[in-house]
Amino acid sequence: MFDIRSEFSKYGEYHANKINIAIHMVFVPTILWTSMGLVTLAQPHALFEFPTPISALLSHIPGSPPVANTATLIITAFAAFYIVLDQIAGLLATPVLYGFLVSAQQYALSSPASLQYLLALFAIAWVAQFIGHGVFERRAPALLDNLMQALVMAPFFVFLEVLFALGYRPSLHRELRNEIGSRVLAFRRAAKNAVKPN
Repeated sequence: MFDIRSEFSKYGEYHANKINIAIHMVFVPTILWTSMGLVTLAQPHALFEFPTPISALLSHIPGSPPVANTATLIITAFAAFYIVLDQIAGLLATPVLYGFLVSAQQYALSSPASLQYLLALFAIAWVAQFIGHGVFERRAPALLDNLMQALVMAPFFVFLEVLFALGYRPSLHRELRNEIGSRVLAFRRAAKNAVKPN
């Protein structure tokens, strides 16, 4: 569960098509951002107080201060999981995750029509994901096999794809691509054998 090679490969085998990956690069962050906004609308009040040093730091953020709600706990859990999987990439992802959280909370709590827009964006993003899988990948999404793994790994998969494109850990990238290729080939062989007449 806490092995980057295993987690990335499991998720990656459902995302081998370049167009589907491109769709995910746009719409996985959209789903994450809109989810944080919707969770904030469902629970706009703080569950707990930030420690004083963190509150002092957050006071420098323009706009309304972040709310320590369920969305905050979710993002913190994501960040912790990513750091365990890959310390450097996880640490690099953490400010991005909190940036998403803060901007989603500020939008959700400041715009009168935020619920409608967040729901619309959320729905469009999911439709795009299913089109990516149905039309281009020609394979059901990972969430149909493992919902939690798919939802948690999706943002980190996208973030790692960006890092890999920038040259991050090339040997790991090659290793993961080889493993994903083997998994995709095994899936296609199994699918082909399944439709063969007896």
